[in-house]
Amino acid sequence: MNKIDLEIGQTILLELEDECLLGKVSHVASDRSFIRLSDVRDTSTKKNYGVQTYYNSEIRNIQVAATDNRPKQKSSSPPTDSGVVKSKQLTLDNLNSTLEQINNYVFIHQTDAKYHDTIRFLKKQHLFGIAMECIEHGRHSKASSLLSIATLDSIFIFDIKWIKITDDLRDLLGNDRYRRVLCNGRMVGDILLHRFGVPLGKCFDVMVAHIAISKNAGLAVENMVSLQQCVQNYLNLPDKFFDTSIDFNVRPLNDAAKREAAKHAVFLLPLQDLFVHEIMLEPFYKSCISYSQSLSCNPDYINSLADLRNKGPEAVDAIQPAKLGINVELINADRSVSQQTAD
Repeated sequence: MNKIDLEIGQTILLELEDECLLGKVSHVASDRSFIRLSDVRDTSTKKNYGVQTYYNSEIRNIQVAATDNRPKQKSSSPPTDSGVVKSKQLTLDNLNSTLEQINNYVFIHQTDAKYHDTIRFLKKQHLFGIAMECIEHGRHSKASSLLSIATLDSIFIFDIKWIKITDDLRDLLGNDRYRRVLCNGRMVGDILLHRFGVPLGKCFDVMVAHIAISKNAGLAVENMVSLQQCVQNYLNLPDKFFDTSIDFNVRPLNDAAKREAAKHAVFLLPLQDLFVHEIMLEPFYKSCISYSQSLSCNPDYINSLADLRNKGPEAVDAIQPAKLGINVELINADRSVSQQTAD
């Protein structure tokens, strides 16, 4: 049992050899040899086991599920060699919502009424996550199996082994009026272009974002990480949350395979939000907060007006430039090269 302070009533994620469970602490042995949990449920199958006792020898890892009214605890796992920036945990409410979303996936294997209802819904969205199964070798993969599309509150799994990539899906994947989030997009882009003739549109790649903020910056093969690693490192979920033994090529697909495909899509939007708004734009937000408080921090509003009138806009001048880590000259150079190529 890893060294983490447990309190009665805490909700924890418990990682065993073959299971990942969610439960509430009801008892901790004085010698920490075992713990007793109530309302135990499997995070994959959602099966409820009631009250269970788990011994130190069978526990691989424990993580406290953060709640909104209690300070969030950091993961007890050691820092990785890749210089990953640790994030806050998912709150308990968000974790429960995510588990519910995974179990309420919509599976589509033919172009019926359910398919058309789904397409109408997706075409009203502007941002969604994309995951594909059985594409580990890009265009040389034996056969692509599933295409999963996640919105903020829904997951749709298309069996592209049977329905292929329809014109509707082609539009969702390639049209730049949509913004897509994925992981390791070059595999997705390669198989879409060379197997289905679909050029992938603008995307945010969480793997590229990880590499960009890591110490080992650079898109070298040895720096690449999987979606599972990103979820484990940034959202602090146990590695056993995912089942890597699933065979997505088997038909008919069982519920476990569909849930696993849903897991591969459900965390893409939360990861993008974390990367962009809590890591990449953190210096910019600090500058915005500093600027927004530059007048309000003066308790005398009359003096603030006098300062602006008599001494110039000192509040604006006092703000330090934000360092966003963006090489504007390089971006402009890339745009020039792209324009010359287009001409």
